[in-house]
Amino acid sequence: MVCLEKLDRSDFEEVYRIMEQSFPADERRKKEGQQKLLDEEKYELLGVRNKGGLLAFLAVWEFAEFVFIEHFAVSETARNSGIGGKMLEELARQKAGKVVLEVELPEDSLKKRRIGFYERRWEKTGMKFPCGSCQHRNRFQRMSFRACAQNYIKVFIIMCMRNDKIYFL
Repeated sequence: MVCLEKLDRSDFEEVYRIMEQSFPADERRKKEGQQKLLDEEKYELLGVRNKGGLLAFLAVWEFAEFVFIEHFAVSETARNSGIGGKMLEELARQKAGKVVLEVELPEDSLKKRRIGFYERRWEKTGMKFPCGSCQHRNRFQRMSFRACAQNYIKVFIIMCMRNDKIYFL
Protein backbone atom coordinates (compact mmCIF):
# COMPACT_ATOMS: atom_id res chain seq x y z
CA MET A 1 0.00 0.00 0.00
CA VAL A 2 1.16 3.54 -0.71
CA CYS A 3 0.27 6.78 0.99
CA LEU A 4 -1.54 9.14 -1.39
CA GLU A 5 -0.63 12.58 -0.14
CA LYS A 6 -2.69 15.64 -1.00
CA LEU A 7 -0.44 18.01 -2.91
CA ASP A 8 -0.65 21.79 -2.94
CA ARG A 9 0.66 24.79 -4.88
CA SER A 10 4.18 24.28 -3.55
CA ASP A 11 4.27 20.90 -5.37
CA PHE A 12 3.08 22.27 -8.71
CA GLU A 13 6.51 22.64 -10.37
CA GLU A 14 7.34 18.98 -9.66
CA VAL A 15 3.90 17.87 -10.88
CA TYR A 16 4.23 19.85 -14.11
CA ARG A 17 7.76 18.52 -14.71
CA ILE A 18 6.43 14.94 -14.52
CA MET A 19 3.49 15.95 -16.71
CA GLU A 20 5.87 17.29 -19.39
CA GLN A 21 7.87 14.04 -19.26
CA SER A 22 4.75 11.93 -19.57
CA PHE A 23 2.28 13.64 -21.92
CA PRO A 24 2.64 15.16 -25.37
CA ALA A 25 1.85 18.87 -25.52
CA ASP A 26 -1.59 18.25 -27.03
CA GLU A 27 -2.61 16.11 -24.02
CA ARG A 28 -1.87 18.70 -21.35
CA ARG A 29 -2.71 22.32 -20.71
CA LYS A 30 -0.18 25.09 -20.85
CA LYS A 31 1.51 25.61 -17.50
CA GLU A 32 -0.58 28.65 -16.55
CA GLY A 33 -3.85 26.91 -17.40
CA GLN A 34 -2.87 23.81 -15.45
CA GLN A 35 -1.88 25.89 -12.44
CA LYS A 36 -5.19 27.79 -12.56
CA LEU A 37 -7.02 24.49 -11.97
CA LEU A 38 -5.68 24.52 -8.42
CA ASP A 39 -8.32 27.18 -7.70
CA GLU A 40 -11.12 24.77 -8.63
CA GLU A 41 -12.90 23.28 -5.63
CA LYS A 42 -13.38 19.83 -7.16
CA TYR A 43 -9.84 19.53 -8.56
CA GLU A 44 -7.19 17.83 -6.48
CA LEU A 45 -3.60 16.68 -6.88
CA LEU A 46 -2.54 13.52 -5.07
CA GLY A 47 0.99 12.20 -5.05
CA VAL A 48 3.54 9.78 -3.72
CA ARG A 49 6.98 10.96 -2.79
CA ASN A 50 10.20 9.67 -1.34
CA LYS A 51 13.16 11.52 0.12
CA GLY A 52 14.25 12.53 -3.37
CA GLY A 53 10.97 14.21 -4.26
CA LEU A 54 7.72 13.48 -6.04
CA LEU A 55 7.57 10.04 -7.66
CA ALA A 56 4.11 10.19 -9.22
CA PHE A 57 0.85 12.11 -9.17
CA LEU A 58 -2.86 11.82 -9.88
CA ALA A 59 -4.83 14.88 -10.97
CA VAL A 60 -8.46 14.15 -10.12
CA TRP A 61 -11.88 15.77 -10.15
CA GLU A 62 -13.96 14.75 -7.14
CA PHE A 63 -17.66 14.49 -7.93
CA ALA A 64 -20.50 13.27 -5.71
CA GLU A 65 -20.81 9.89 -7.45
CA PHE A 66 -17.26 9.24 -8.64
CA VAL A 67 -13.71 10.50 -9.01
CA PHE A 68 -12.45 11.30 -12.52
CA ILE A 69 -8.72 10.91 -13.13
CA GLU A 70 -7.70 13.57 -15.61
CA HIS A 71 -3.94 12.97 -15.49
CA PHE A 72 -1.93 10.16 -13.95
CA ALA A 73 1.84 9.99 -14.37
CA VAL A 74 4.92 8.44 -12.82
CA SER A 75 8.31 10.16 -13.02
CA GLU A 76 10.82 8.66 -15.43
CA THR A 77 12.99 7.49 -12.53
CA ALA A 78 10.13 5.60 -10.83
CA ARG A 79 8.53 3.95 -13.88
CA ASN A 80 8.19 0.16 -13.88
CA SER A 81 8.58 0.08 -10.10
CA GLY A 82 4.96 -0.83 -9.37
CA ILE A 83 4.18 2.54 -7.81
CA GLY A 84 1.54 3.42 -10.43
CA GLY A 85 -0.49 0.30 -9.86
CA LYS A 86 -0.32 0.74 -6.11
CA MET A 87 -1.54 4.32 -6.46
CA LEU A 88 -4.56 3.29 -8.51
CA GLU A 89 -5.39 0.50 -6.09
CA GLU A 90 -5.17 2.88 -3.13
CA LEU A 91 -7.34 5.49 -4.86
CA ALA A 92 -9.92 2.80 -5.71
CA ARG A 93 -9.85 1.60 -2.09
CA GLN A 94 -10.33 5.13 -0.72
CA LYS A 95 -13.14 5.94 -3.15
CA ALA A 96 -14.95 2.58 -2.86
CA GLY A 97 -13.97 1.79 -6.45
CA LYS A 98 -15.91 4.67 -7.94
CA VAL A 99 -13.15 5.83 -10.23
CA VAL A 100 -13.46 6.93 -13.86
CA LEU A 101 -10.44 7.07 -16.14
CA GLU A 102 -10.17 8.18 -19.75
CA VAL A 103 -7.83 6.40 -22.15
CA GLU A 104 -7.26 6.55 -25.87
CA LEU A 105 -8.69 3.99 -28.27
CA PRO A 106 -6.37 0.96 -28.63
CA GLU A 107 -4.97 2.08 -31.98
CA ASP A 108 -1.27 1.33 -31.45
CA SER A 109 0.97 -0.76 -29.22
CA LEU A 110 1.62 1.97 -26.63
CA LYS A 111 -2.10 2.70 -26.24
CA LYS A 112 -2.87 -1.02 -25.96
CA ARG A 113 -0.15 -1.33 -23.31
CA ARG A 114 -1.67 1.52 -21.28
CA ILE A 115 -5.12 -0.07 -21.45
CA GLY A 116 -3.61 -3.40 -20.41
CA PHE A 117 -2.10 -1.71 -17.36
CA TYR A 118 -5.54 -0.49 -16.25
CA GLU A 119 -7.13 -3.87 -16.94
CA ARG A 120 -4.56 -5.57 -14.70
CA ARG A 121 -5.60 -3.24 -11.88
CA TRP A 122 -9.11 -4.68 -12.18
CA GLU A 123 -7.80 -8.20 -11.94
CA LYS A 124 -5.67 -7.38 -8.91
CA THR A 125 -8.41 -5.58 -6.98
CA GLY A 126 -11.16 -8.03 -7.94
CA MET A 127 -13.39 -5.22 -9.18
CA LYS A 128 -15.96 -5.99 -11.82
CA PHE A 129 -15.96 -4.56 -15.28
CA PRO A 130 -18.81 -2.09 -15.64
CA CYS A 131 -20.65 -4.27 -18.11
CA GLY A 132 -20.47 -7.16 -15.62
CA SER A 133 -18.45 -9.47 -17.80
CA CYS A 134 -14.79 -9.72 -18.76
CA GLN A 135 -15.83 -10.68 -22.29
CA HIS A 136 -16.02 -6.96 -23.14
CA ARG A 137 -12.51 -6.04 -22.02
CA ASN A 138 -11.10 -5.71 -25.50
CA ARG A 139 -14.07 -3.99 -27.11
CA PHE A 140 -15.42 -0.56 -26.39
CA GLN A 141 -19.03 -0.56 -25.28
CA ARG A 142 -21.21 2.49 -25.11
CA MET A 143 -23.16 2.66 -21.88
CA SER A 144 -24.12 5.18 -19.26
CA PHE A 145 -22.20 5.60 -16.02
CA ARG A 146 -25.50 5.82 -14.16
CA ALA A 147 -26.55 2.34 -15.30
CA CYS A 148 -23.20 0.92 -14.23
CA ALA A 149 -23.29 2.63 -10.86
CA GLN A 150 -26.75 1.25 -10.13
CA ASN A 151 -25.63 -2.31 -10.84
CA TYR A 152 -22.43 -2.36 -8.80
CA ILE A 153 -21.34 -0.88 -5.53
CA LYS A 154 -17.77 -0.78 -6.80
CA VAL A 155 -17.29 0.64 -10.27
CA PHE A 156 -14.01 1.19 -12.06
CA ILE A 157 -14.43 2.39 -15.61
CA ILE A 158 -12.03 2.99 -18.43
CA MET A 159 -13.49 5.27 -21.05
CA CYS A 160 -12.38 7.03 -24.16
CA MET A 161 -13.86 9.83 -26.22
CA ARG A 162 -14.16 9.87 -29.97
CA ASN A 163 -16.30 12.09 -32.16
CA ASP A 164 -17.88 13.67 -29.06
CA LYS A 165 -19.14 10.29 -27.82
CA ILE A 166 -18.00 8.49 -24.69
CA TYR A 167 -17.12 4.81 -24.94
CA PHE A 168 -16.59 2.59 -21.92
CA LEU A 169 -14.38 -0.47 -21.83
